[in-house]
Amino acid sequence: MYLVTISPTAHGRAGFPRDEEGRPYLPAADLREALLAAAFVYATRKDPAFKARVREAVIEEKTDLKRLARTLEAALLERDPFLADLNLPPRLYLEDGTVKERRTLLVNLNKGDVVRDETIEVMEGIIPLPWALPEKEKNHLAAAGRSLAEALATMELDRIRDPLPDLVPFYEELKSHKLKKLEWPLRLGYWGEDPFRARLIAFRRVPEVRDALDRLGYRIEPKRLLYLPKEKQTLGWVYLTEEL
Repeated sequence: MYLVTISPTAHGRAGFPRDEEGRPYLPAADLREALLAAAFVYATRKDPAFKARVREAVIEEKTDLKRLARTLEAALLERDPFLADLNLPPRLYLEDGTVKERRTLLVNLNKGDVVRDETIEVMEGIIPLPWALPEKEKNHLAAAGRSLAEALATMELDRIRDPLPDLVPFYEELKSHKLKKLEWPLRLGYWGEDPFRARLIAFRRVPEVRDALDRLGYRIEPKRLLYLPKEKQTLGWVYLTEEL
């Protein structure tokens, strides 16, 4: 299998970790987080009972976002036990030439002003992924990836039209062409500030859930977005494929 970047993809502000020989790699935790986020959104869209369980958990949690995150992940793993043991390679090594430095802006989407301007490491290109899944699980996660990617692209396009019009062509191309052609898109790595990695996007227009999350200091729509000004793209759009 291969991981292919659509837009530059980062691990974090500090760059990619290195092994004892100085070789950069993407930790398995980044890919696992992307897969779980996609699977969670897919479950809330396809399973009314699971969505009701999530809604109840959000409304009942009064004080602690981290505890809510643990509760929601436990509910997902109970529903889809295969996600607990994905057998991902612990280190996804990045080949020569795939790691680059890019200027990245953190933009306030309400005001359009730049909150942070810095250069970070990103990866671009094709990265071999020594990983295989049974066909049923692979198809499930591929559909989940499409579900989250399409929902994220729609939400972020709504948010960037006024403050970041230069990004509109990227999102329109993403929505109308790229995501429709890809079997298994994902949003990977350090692409925003959302601690839930958009898991709750299916509740974006559910008032009681939004109100409960507001009390916890969390909003589903991004307030700030990471933006690559030269490329006119956002971070972390990738896809998985078995054939190039």
